[in-house]
Amino acid sequence: MLSVSIKPYLPYLLLGVITSILFWSPDTVKLTLEYNRSALANGELWRLFSGHLLHSNLYHLLLNLAGLLVIMLLHAPLPHRLNLGWQILILGLATSLGLWLFSHQIDLYVGLSGVLHGILCFGAVLDIRQGYRSGLLILLGVAAKLAFEQYAGPDAELAAKIAAEVAIDAHLYGAISGVLLGLLLFNRTPRR
Repeated sequence: MLSVSIKPYLPYLLLGVITSILFWSPDTVKLTLEYNRSALANGELWRLFSGHLLHSNLYHLLLNLAGLLVIMLLHAPLPHRLNLGWQILILGLATSLGLWLFSHQIDLYVGLSGVLHGILCFGAVLDIRQGYRSGLLILLGVAAKLAFEQYAGPDAELAAKIAAEVAIDAHLYGAISGVLLGLLLFNRTPRR
């Protein structure tokens, strides 16, 4: 008989529920939570985190929830990983700071994709430490995707579907942050 614990999956499911609830929240709530450069300059620092929990439309939300599901299936069952809540806080802050410091053209941002790139890369680095060959393949795949995005620019077709410009810089900053966080915790993660 196969016994599977649901406990490792709960943080991912909770994140999915929170982003879904916020999607259906009133516009006044969304305006208070989105990454907004002017509001951040006025001290509304919660936006460094909360903007990642919002989405521009239903397609955008479903796309990010699908990415979260894939990452959950890849990384949730693996032992000795940093709690997802901490990953979201650290990677959300790092991604937003990257946008703030290096992407001055981005005034507004919503979406989980930058953080998802970070979680995926963080997990891939720890996969390598724990002896899973898939970690290197994931990192190479993400690196190729990011290089193509930076070369070709935002995908116009996807932008039309999500009703917003694709913030490829958020993907880049999230991925870099995930790799750095993984390297920071590399030696603290036991080998398989």
